[in-house]
Amino acid sequence: MNELLVPRVTMTVLPMLTPNDISAVAEALADGTIDPHNVIAVIGKSEGQGLHNDYGRLFAETSLKGAIAAARGTSSDQVADTVTFVISGGTPGVISPHATLVSQEWVPASEASASPGSGGLVVGRAHTEEILPEEIGRVGQIDKVAAAVKEAMQSAGITDPADVHLVMAKGPALSQRGIDEAHSRGNSVVTIDPGIGPMGSMCWSNDGAALGIAAALGEVDRRLISDAVVREDWSLYSSVAITSAGGEKRRGEVIVMGNRLDSASDIRIGHGMTADFADTGGVIAALKDAGLDFEYIPSDADKARIVQVFAKFALPGTNVLRGAHITMLDDHEAHHVAKAVGGALVVSVTGKPASFISGGERNSHMGPPGANPVAAVIRR
Repeated sequence: MNELLVPRVTMTVLPMLTPNDISAVAEALADGTIDPHNVIAVIGKSEGQGLHNDYGRLFAETSLKGAIAAARGTSSDQVADTVTFVISGGTPGVISPHATLVSQEWVPASEASASPGSGGLVVGRAHTEEILPEEIGRVGQIDKVAAAVKEAMQSAGITDPADVHLVMAKGPALSQRGIDEAHSRGNSVVTIDPGIGPMGSMCWSNDGAALGIAAALGEVDRRLISDAVVREDWSLYSSVAITSAGGEKRRGEVIVMGNRLDSASDIRIGHGMTADFADTGGVIAALKDAGLDFEYIPSDADKARIVQVFAKFALPGTNVLRGAHITMLDDHEAHHVAKAVGGALVVSVTGKPASFISGGERNSHMGPPGANPVAAVIRR
């Protein structure tokens, strides 16, 4: 009788000195550190301005696809169909450009090392159908993302949404061409600003994806979601969504991370929520939820067990922080300020600059107003 197979997920964080620097990735794929055929997702931070037309981000994704394709002896197009790429542009402050390669293999259940009740990391992935320009930030996008989240959960073998601790989604942003295409079909678009400002298309796409995640996980009743609530009703949100957008995408790419009792992974994931930009408590909560046991701050030994931290730091809706006047919203590159402050907050706890820190729009459907979602992966 064949023994039951269970998933084993590994996560490897590798440096990138420039958007096209794949030297560390190529070496890990070549020397056996990572089996290129087991890679199912690449999550990265590239230097750049982080806007809808951040070609540094596109350069990084193209380079990483090429590295995996070369290691597999196949084409970049084939890699794009089997590996999900979530690359976020902009590494201000202490954020270090990097790529996180997620691999999954299937091993005999006897190799599972989970202690009773603990569970290990599992990962699911799915792509949406093409998201049309006129669907961005509207129920068309929301429903397509929700369907992909459910598909990704199924591929991860997760049946209970409570076992999901992070859903990442990368979706399309508007371009002038996309706006013109929608208009040629007689359709409107949610905004004519393709950028990242308070009403730019990136924030609409990010929030459409976040509401799709919330609907799929049952965090928000789908019957409450309409075009009218997007970027209006901030009581509707997901606690585990981290979404981003770019003009290089035409569909949504979704990654679901959670824990399963029968996982053979020696890593697991947890999540938390910061209250504001001065709150390290959300980072600490994510680490503890993942299983790191410490009283006040992580020790050096604790920090050595931290594999990766993923966080979204959206700009607050006000220039007031804990009763004090701040000028974050007045900065002409406020989205970079949000990333830089969020990065410093995470690194101050973990000591790891190569963390995935995404930033962006004023308020979002990723957590309640002013709050910021954080997920942490640790070694058990």
